[in-house]
Amino acid sequence: MIPGWLDSIEARTPLIESFQRYANIIIYEPRGFGKSSKPHKRGIWGVEEYTDDLSKVIKLYNLKDDEFFIWGSCIGSALSYLYYLTKNGVKPKGMLSASPESKFKTKWWFDVLKLLPYPLLWLAQKFVVFILRIYLKFKTPKETENLDYALKRFKEAGLYIQLRILIEFIHKYDIRGREKELDLPILVLIAEQDWFTDPENSKLFATLHPKSKLISFGDAHRIIVGNHEIIGDYVKDFFDTLE
Repeated sequence: MIPGWLDSIEARTPLIESFQRYANIIIYEPRGFGKSSKPHKRGIWGVEEYTDDLSKVIKLYNLKDDEFFIWGSCIGSALSYLYYLTKNGVKPKGMLSASPESKFKTKWWFDVLKLLPYPLLWLAQKFVVFILRIYLKFKTPKETENLDYALKRFKEAGLYIQLRILIEFIHKYDIRGREKELDLPILVLIAEQDWFTDPENSKLFATLHPKSKLISFGDAHRIIVGNHEIIGDYVKDFFDTLE
């Protein structure tokens, strides 16, 4: 299980407990997500670094082909797709993906942001959050709760590191044109009115294999909150169809 960006093991505990009814769970928090030290360095939060880390975790537990699943939320799903597409190691039997994307909705000017010293990056973040809050208030008011959660997590997990993850991993992640290579069953969970990821793009991943399935929840990005029991039931049903 790979939490999404700005998430944590603690936030995933109810879902973990739901899954433990029928599976053993390995929770992997990528670098910069948990409570470990977070060095203020550039160039260590990118696509290759995160994919290599996941590969090492899978090797550490001596997992076998088709004997495990990978759950990924948002960029956790991105990381699982990168592992499947770029690594020669063992492959999962299937994937469980919440709000997956082929390319996240970052903008060209993120390439400029990565060059800024931290004080200017801090100011840019403040401006973007201000504009985004006004936009979401009128466009999708429910998502303002997720924005507040993100700001809370910035403080808890370290703003510098989270901005580096945003610039070096989230902005650079791009598997467009390779989606059909994900030739395994995927249970895709989406929010129909998700602003942070595009639900229409997410639906694509449920069409790539005949045993894939799409489940829709609510109207805001953090669909797992409050839905852990029913998601656990959907996952169990998905597992049963693959036996």
